[in-house]
Amino acid sequence: AGLGGYLLWRDVRRELDLAEIRSQFAASVSHELKTPLTSIRMFAETVRLGRVKDEAARDEYVDPIINESERLSRLLNNVLDVSKIEQGKKLYRPRPQALAPILRAAVRTMDYPLRQQGFSLDLAIGEGLPDVSVDADALEQALLNLLGNAIKYSGAAREIGLELMREGPWAVIRVTDHGVGIPPGERQRIFERFYRVPSPENRQVPGTGLGLALVAHFAREHGGRLAGESQPGRGSAFALYLPLEAEP
Repeated sequence: AGLGGYLLWRDVRRELDLAEIRSQFAASVSHELKTPLTSIRMFAETVRLGRVKDEAARDEYVDPIINESERLSRLLNNVLDVSKIEQGKKLYRPRPQALAPILRAAVRTMDYPLRQQGFSLDLAIGEGLPDVSVDADALEQALLNLLGNAIKYSGAAREIGLELMREGPWAVIRVTDHGVGIPPGERQRIFERFYRVPSPENRQVPGTGLGLALVAHFAREHGGRLAGESQPGRGSAFALYLPLEAEP
């Protein structure tokens, strides 16, 4: 009887925890959708009402519309990817290719939010790396998640590093920030879907808790791994390891 009662309590506790996680996730997604949609509407209405007279000023209103639209696309892609993974329907289409152009594409996509928030990004690309078999679109989405996290959790710091290098049989992409960091006891859980570190700093930062879980899944499906290092108050570094193509 005691064991049966415990198992029942455990199942109920698990369901309640899951319900709470889903509720928090729904609230987070709603908040993350609302903010860019409000910005898009505000800037678009300003342009439509003819309040922007010259072309240079018009660009200042169009650029945020494009940026917020891209932000919405990243969020929706994350949600769709989680759904596909849970259903076992997430497919990757890897092919051998150079990684440097994919990194540069991700940097171009993040250029506007980086500049708007006063960040400098140090891009370092090692020479002579052989091709890697990856799904380019999925890798770019993974990089956008890592860079987006670095922006969110940088605190007052305004420097982010993005590095591509070789370590033995691996191509390594490392994203580094100098922000709030992660407490030691939380580092194993940050790769779980929907999980967010319950700290005062994080409560001020919008997020869904999907980014790192999706990057880790991408890495595993490509025969690699995602590793993280962090010190509270000093920042974090996340390294994406991908197997290099066999050299002739």
